Amino acid sequence: MTPRPNLRAAAAVIVVIASAVGAVAGVAFLARGTPLLDHQRTYYVSGSGDDRSDGRSPARAWRTLDRASAQTVRPGDQILLAGGEHVTGQLRLDSGDAGDPTHPVIIGSYGPGRAVIDMADEPAVSVHNTSGVSIGDLVIVGGPDSSSVDGITVYNDLPDRTRLAGVRIERVEVSGGKNGIAIGSAAESLGFDDLSVRESSLHDNTIAGLVTYGPGFDTDAPVYAHRNVTISGVSAYRNTGDPAAAVNTGNGIVMGSVETGRIERSTAYGNGTLSAAAEGPVGIWAYDSTGIVIEGNLSYGNRTNGADGGGFGLDRNVSDSVLQYNLSYGNDGSGLLLYGAAETRGHARNTVRFNISSNDSRRGDFHGGISVLGGLAGPGRPGGIVGDQIYHNTVVMGAGADGALPPVIRIGDALDEVTVRNNTFFSQDSGPLLLSVNSTENGATFEGNNYFGTSENFRIIWESAEFESLSGWRSTTGQEIVAGEAVGSQIDPELTDPAPPTAVTAADQITSASGFALLPGSPMIGAGVPLPGIDPGTRDYFGVRLTPDRIDTGASRFADD
Repeated sequence: MTPRPNLRAAAAVIVVIASAVGAVAGVAFLARGTPLLDHQRTYYVSGSGDDRSDGRSPARAWRTLDRASAQTVRPGDQILLAGGEHVTGQLRLDSGDAGDPTHPVIIGSYGPGRAVIDMADEPAVSVHNTSGVSIGDLVIVGGPDSSSVDGITVYNDLPDRTRLAGVRIERVEVSGGKNGIAIGSAAESLGFDDLSVRESSLHDNTIAGLVTYGPGFDTDAPVYAHRNVTISGVSAYRNTGDPAAAVNTGNGIVMGSVETGRIERSTAYGNGTLSAAAEGPVGIWAYDSTGIVIEGNLSYGNRTNGADGGGFGLDRNVSDSVLQYNLSYGNDGSGLLLYGAAETRGHARNTVRFNISSNDSRRGDFHGGISVLGGLAGPGRPGGIVGDQIYHNTVVMGAGADGALPPVIRIGDALDEVTVRNNTFFSQDSGPLLLSVNSTENGATFEGNNYFGTSENFRIIWESAEFESLSGWRSTTGQEIVAGEAVGSQIDPELTDPAPPTAVTAADQITSASGFALLPGSPMIGAGVPLPGIDPGTRDYFGVRLTPDRIDTGASRFADD
């Protein structure tokens, strides 16, 4: 099998970002809980202003962002742009500005509506080597000269390897740039702590809607640029990709070089339409990170003209992270992708649970709804994916848009102690329920899963051998056996209506995909196996409370109360 290029190389394009950064905020935006200081100063910018004024009131507003950038702003100060007006240029904060996360500098809008910054050949907002900044309620729009610059950049290249604390970005809309928002650090520096991006719309950019990044990753001595990063309520869509790029472009949300982070209630769709590289974009994914939770998100209709184009991913060097309660459908690539490199053991101990993938892998037959790929390795090589646990997911797969018959789940390459338990695998056409290629011997264990095909063909392909029944595969491979007893099933799971949930278009709607819930009397009720040493959590995909007395198979627990 040709090795699938890893997503981390996206850094080659995503990470080439200018060492300048910025801030924005909105309609007299003030971060919750931020106290006003006695010495707080507010500066105003308006197209009808005059840079010779002192900027201290709307009647004495400055005219340009250059004048605002020239002003040293102290903790607690505000820079407000006239709502409903357009201004061109760049707003810059650097090491002489702000700096106190308990008294952030506020950047936003005043008056009715949000101010619009028309971006030219430099980032609209640049925050460089400082923090204690709250940015909100701005619209940033790129033009013909802005495709090579980011809309908002937050960057640290201080040589003392100190993380800067306290950057908030809320309620911004960014389009027409390279990346909508880019947050990073230089090779010999660290980045930011306690950073959040919330309730923002990032669309029609080239490389990604939102990206965090840091220095190159050393699995023997891991260092993460950023810590305590939250991305919540972000929509990343129609970020097209660069057809001339050799690495992946056209991503929605990318979390790289983060220790302890969270992506929640966010939506990625329609990204990657122009991506043509041999490695491709993904709607929402992480790389070179640890302690990441990706929860309650929606990723659909993401595309590629090259590789990948999937919904969600935990890529190289992601460890101790969780992908849960997400919905993926109609993506060109995998709904849920796990990828590691055989030369390292950096991808380890991740959990994928209570997710739904519906009719993903729309392009070709390489990817499954779930793909677990450890990187090619020779005999005896260590696993590229180590100790991942995949349980209580529901994956439904039909024929691809191009007529291909992709597998419901694909595993391959160097795997080490990967467990796959209590999932529902449902093929609506004659694609294989499970495809295993070049997998490390005993690298993956399957227990308590249900395999059902609506066509006349039941197919499991295991290292070039094809099986037409669960029992035949079980007896040959020893899979789906626990303590000498046969487990797993080959039966209609009796889902309510497993059609693609195309009416679901925002993350706050994902539990309305009720077609994947179990019908009364479903044979999946109570059919799961115990998960030794695993805390399965407290609820299923739909929020139904889990109890230890009964384990159902798939992402849904039947609500019998």
